[in-house]
Order: sequence, then C-alpha cells, then structure tokens
Amino acid sequence: MNHEDIVRLFVKWGYVWLFMVLPFYALPQSSVKIAGHRGGYYFQYPESSISLFEFIAKRFTRDTIIVEIDLRKSKDGTLYLMHDETLDRTTTGTGKVNERTNDYLNSLWLKTKSGKITTQKIPSFEDILTVIKNHNLNLMLDIKEPIHQEVLDQVKRHHLENRVLVLTFRPEYTQLVAEHHPAILLSALIESDTDLNFFNQLPVQPGKRIAYINAKTPAALIARLREEKILIMADVSEDLRNAGKPLSDEGYRQKVLEQNLDLLICDFPIEARRALNK
Repeated sequence: MNHEDIVRLFVKWGYVWLFMVLPFYALPQSSVKIAGHRGGYYFQYPESSISLFEFIAKRFTRDTIIVEIDLRKSKDGTLYLMHDETLDRTTTGTGKVNERTNDYLNSLWLKTKSGKITTQKIPSFEDILTVIKNHNLNLMLDIKEPIHQEVLDQVKRHHLENRVLVLTFRPEYTQLVAEHHPAILLSALIESDTDLNFFNQLPVQPGKRIAYINAKTPAALIARLREEKILIMADVSEDLRNAGKPLSDEGYRQKVLEQNLDLLICDFPIEARRALNK
C-alpha cells in the first residue's frame, strides 16, 4: 500500500483514527494524530469548554482532532469537565468540585486563562459526549479519580467506545481499565522495561495499547516499542516549556521525529497540525 492509498482511506474514514486502522506503516508526519491539551490554549476561550472544542473542530475539516479532557465528580455524582480539584482558577466559583452540588456547579461561569469571565458554563461529561457525535472530535480521557468504570459505562451508552482513548498514569488504573474494557484504546506511562512488561501482560486487545513516553524513556525502549508495534505518544506542553507560545514548525516536526510519535499532545493543536502538514 502506498501513501496515496493511505490518504484515500483516510478521506473515506474521516472519523476513524488513522493509527487504529493502519498503525504501523511508515507514514509521513502529516498522518501523526494531534491532541489538544484541554482542547487547546487559545486566549479567547476557556479551557475544556464547548466553545473551544467547536472552534478547534472547525479548523480540522479534513482531519479528526482529539481533545484531551479531565473529569471530576460533583457531590451529587455527576461527571464534569474540570482539570483542577478546585473551582477557583477556571470558574466564578470556589471550593472543591466533589464538595459542590450540581445546582451550584451549573450556576457558575467559566473564565479564560487571563481571568475574564465568559458566558460559558462548565460542561458535564454528558454534554461533551453529545457534542462529539456531531463534530470531527475524539476524546482523550484523563481520569484523575478512581471513577473509570462509570466514565466508560457512560461512553458505552453513547456507543462511542471507538472514539475515546483513556490515559492512565497509575498501574492500578491501567489494570482496572484493561480488565473491564479490553477493547478501549488504552495508554500507560512507559519509562522503563518494567513498565512495558506490566502493560504487555494486561488483557488489552491487539492494537489498543499506546505508550505515553517522556524524557525519562530511553531510546532503546522507544525502539522496543516500535519492534513490538505499540503506538507511541508524548506531549509538548508549550504553556510550561515555551512561555505559553507555539513551537516553531521545525520544533513540532523535530519532536515527532526524535520520539517516533504516532500522536502528539500539545497546547496549540492548530499550529502543530499546520507544521506537520508542511
């Protein structure tokens, strides 16, 4: 199969993650998937907001953008999109999410990174599952509490199992997801051979493992991941590492090349996509 055949398949299956269909061909950087960290870092929009996700989706008309989201549970047991344990930084409210009722959370307004109050509400997980059905969006779920079962049960009710990737950074969470949802695309932090050996022994279906690597992951281990045909992803974190600005085009391309990535997580997904398409 040549690159033209691959592109035709990609156009035909626009909402399918290309690396799930054809994961191990030597693809050009334009085929590396992009994930927006909390949607992306665009000053006019609050992080993890519906308006931000819709803004991003409109700029990925020939591709499927992945949005990374964090989930927290309210006092009433409803799942909301919220990175922080507390409400103070990103909303007009205060206190811990899990100590606030749905009525309280629904009364709040989201704030932009500069602190400007918007007319955007905190989205519930149900809201977002409805939104992605109508947009070229897939979800990367960063679940910071032991609530994986109810999160994935909700995904299953919407028949969206093939459009989510679950991030796990603790072995017990990785094992929990693998044992109960072996068909879900599952990520684990891989910094050593011990990490990979543990990941490999879990009951995950073929092609549904993706290794989250970082600066601690040795080159030999990245080579092993390639040999074992395990997908690889990493983050750029421009907000923390590049003064809140996008990398240069060459910076994005070099990141993908150095770590042999299938998926790049970044704060500026529009700029990263444009750079990798060149």
